[in-house]
Amino acid sequence: MQILSSKLLIPIAVVIATVLFWFRPGGIEGPRVELVAMSGKTFDHSGLTKVLSAVVSPDGAVDYGKLQKERGPLDHYLGQLAGKGPRNAPQLFRTNDDRLAYYLNAYNAFVLAAIRDHCPLDSVQTPYFEGGFFWRLSFVMGREELTLNDLEAERIRGVTQQAPEVHLALVKGARGFPPLGTVAYAPATLKAQLKVLGERTAKDPRYVSRVGDTLHLSTLFEWYKTDFGDVNTWIGKHAPDLVKGTNATEIKPFDWSLNGTCGPTVGGG
Repeated sequence: MQILSSKLLIPIAVVIATVLFWFRPGGIEGPRVELVAMSGKTFDHSGLTKVLSAVVSPDGAVDYGKLQKERGPLDHYLGQLAGKGPRNAPQLFRTNDDRLAYYLNAYNAFVLAAIRDHCPLDSVQTPYFEGGFFWRLSFVMGREELTLNDLEAERIRGVTQQAPEVHLALVKGARGFPPLGTVAYAPATLKAQLKVLGERTAKDPRYVSRVGDTLHLSTLFEWYKTDFGDVNTWIGKHAPDLVKGTNATEIKPFDWSLNGTCGPTVGGG
């Protein structure tokens, strides 16, 4: 029995090592594109605006099928992100708003590209076990590989300055998140863009609604409660009549269904 047990140790160890390797963070390559050279003293996000304006409808739904058929504009922007970032080109990102706008745009561009390359699917929760879309896929930013979780926890978290609206700006491919806009974030307008996003979300019944004296809130407010703080106070800044007289809150089920239409796969990426 002892000999048999020792013989089993090797295959068991191999299985464990294989599982750990397969499920390691960043172990699956996301979109890979050629680096795109940039000139100028700042990072140009107009390429992402071109993409967003072409595939995001007025209600925020994304046409991923169109992204599949017209890969060039998004791949070009991904090439710019791959080449330059705050760590390897700090001269392009002198302010906090420079860095934050870049990170928000990079996150949303990576999500768009990854969904495009995984179509057809009905949810970002579908392709990989336990939310692996966010921690198993790796992307290239400033010549470094990182996952969406890395980007959010290590880069974005470091420059949010406790602005909760930043979490609303990360659109993770699901209907439960506020929809993408048709214009990329820009350093010069970032604070105004985030303010408008916060006001719009607080007044949108998909994320904040009232039944009697109870507020029904998106799960987003629960996930990021450290940043939102007293959510009634935060909502009250944007929609005071909505919170006046309320004495209870309930969290709505989160909608992970895809935030757009996902056509049949027409090629790798």
